[in-house]
Amino acid sequence: MKNFIIAIIALVTLSACTQQQKIGYVDSTELMKEYKAVKELEKEIEEKQNSLQAHYQQIALVFEKEVQEFQEKSKKISRKKGEARYQELMYKQQQIQQNQQNESIKLQNESQDKMNEIIEEVKELVKNYAKSNGYTYILGSNESGNVLYGDSQLDLTETILETINNEYKNSTQSTEAVEEKEVETKETTKEETPVE
Repeated sequence: MKNFIIAIIALVTLSACTQQQKIGYVDSTELMKEYKAVKELEKEIEEKQNSLQAHYQQIALVFEKEVQEFQEKSKKISRKKGEARYQELMYKQQQIQQNQQNESIKLQNESQDKMNEIIEEVKELVKNYAKSNGYTYILGSNESGNVLYGDSQLDLTETILETINNEYKNSTQSTEAVEEKEVETKETTKEETPVE
């Protein structure tokens, strides 16, 4: 009886091992580099950085004028007033620098949060792709060598990239269509509302 149970366990184990498993891999770095959502996020963050930089350059110019005015007037005012004004300007400079640093950190955090959302979205899309195409595993390949070798026939990077970019394109078109419809509805409502 004992040998019979061992034989059944061996058969079940052997049958599980011989089941065909479909495995593919994706170059994670390439996938994220070429994903349209990532490119748009990078563009958005760059625009915000440029805007922030321009804003603080403008503030710096105004501040520099204040400093120049102080330097010109410093010879005509009392030493006590000069020291007080100097302290005010130093405090203002520190506040400007602190605000700029806080805005930069806020932008970095926003960027990281959005990137994390995109990564989770990609994982979900890859998972859905795997399920709908019968894959048991889809492995991630990158510079750190998670997949040291993979047959190029098992490389799904281009296929999945095309799938997720199409999915992203469709979702952004759907969002744009909804927004356009809302604008049309508002415009129609404005036209129909009588003016008293």
